[in-house]
Amino acid sequence: MTTQRRGQPLSMRLALLLSVAVVAVLLVTGLAVNRLVSRSLEQELTAVQRERLAIAADALGSAKLQTPRGQHVAELTLQRVAVAIRGRAELVDANGLVVAARGQLPPGAQSKRIEEPVPGDAGLTLALLVPRADQAFLRIFNATLLIAGTLAVLALIAVAALLSDRLTRPLREVAAAARRLGAGDLAARAAGGSDRESGELAEAFNSMAARLERSEALRRRAASDMAHDLATPATVLESQLQAMVDGVVPADRAQLERARAAAGALSGQIVQLRELVDAEAAGLQRRPERAAVIDLLVDAGQALEPLYRERGVVLTVEGVPPALAVEVDASQVGRALRNVLTNAAQHAPAGSTVSVSAEAIGSGVRMRITDAGSGIADEDLPHVFERFYRADPARAGGEPRAGSGIGLTIARELLTANGGTIDVEQTGPDGTVFAVELPLAVD
Repeated sequence: MTTQRRGQPLSMRLALLLSVAVVAVLLVTGLAVNRLVSRSLEQELTAVQRERLAIAADALGSAKLQTPRGQHVAELTLQRVAVAIRGRAELVDANGLVVAARGQLPPGAQSKRIEEPVPGDAGLTLALLVPRADQAFLRIFNATLLIAGTLAVLALIAVAALLSDRLTRPLREVAAAARRLGAGDLAARAAGGSDRESGELAEAFNSMAARLERSEALRRRAASDMAHDLATPATVLESQLQAMVDGVVPADRAQLERARAAAGALSGQIVQLRELVDAEAAGLQRRPERAAVIDLLVDAGQALEPLYRERGVVLTVEGVPPALAVEVDASQVGRALRNVLTNAAQHAPAGSTVSVSAEAIGSGVRMRITDAGSGIADEDLPHVFERFYRADPARAGGEPRAGSGIGLTIARELLTANGGTIDVEQTGPDGTVFAVELPLAVD
């Protein structure tokens, strides 16, 4: 018993992938916004503080700092500036000594130093120790950004899960239909989704399921037909022999001929099945050789002369150049042509003609087999080469179908093995044209 490894559901993987991608985008965007806001805020605050510093330095320059009044003005100016910046204002001489100072930095606060020369007093500098107010703002901003990002991610995960579930629902429906089909429900079909891809997938699955259902129906019908076709001659043969054994009928030539005919019919059915098996393996058994098309057609016609005479149908081969040749296994292609010509004879009315022609087309040879039957119905046309398929008896004028429905299947397999094709070129009330193409022999 084999075990099948199952991964995570596609919807979960899609949701996680989408969430990770968006979280990465939000993270990069948040870092970029943080850096931009921090830089812009710092530049703006620094510009304001420098403007305030320049005004204070001009005020100090206007005062005569050597006089008691000037010193008093300087102390008041420093005090006002310190209060305004919520930091420390210092007046420093040329030697770096603090001449006067006012204000204190908050405990543990980070600061930056801004200096401005005092006009008129050489060597004096006004210095401001400004607490970094932007740090507090950025902490609040980052916290807000983190909370908003977390909420966005949670909302995104929910939306991604919903969307991925909706997107993968058609796939799950197809998988469920496939499981039902595998369990034997040949009527299982998938609906697909509104998108093109899942619709195409469902359509392909439904087409496959329909072909499988049809094949199963054909198999069952073929099994019934084959059982009947085999049972009838077997029953006749058995009853005929039993009658002769019991002395009910004499074991003369006529009775033996009837028994032989029944055995021949039984053997014919078995031979057809064997031919189908051989045809499916024709590619491994073929022995290609150069063969004249006219010889292939004449040999096939001569082999079927009794059938055409019995059906009252005339077979004509016309317009075939003697030099026209193909590179094929002559035995396999001959058998395929006999099957196609047999099919034409069975559908041609008595007194009509089945004509065969051939011509070179590009790198191949096209042969046309034309009968004067009633044509192939539209509903039967896609299935004429399916094994065991039998069309409505009306195509043969209401007569019971002859054969097992595998003649054209065998022809197709043999022609395909030799690089050829067969298709219905034309059909209608005036008859049907089968076109057979084979590779042209290279000189």
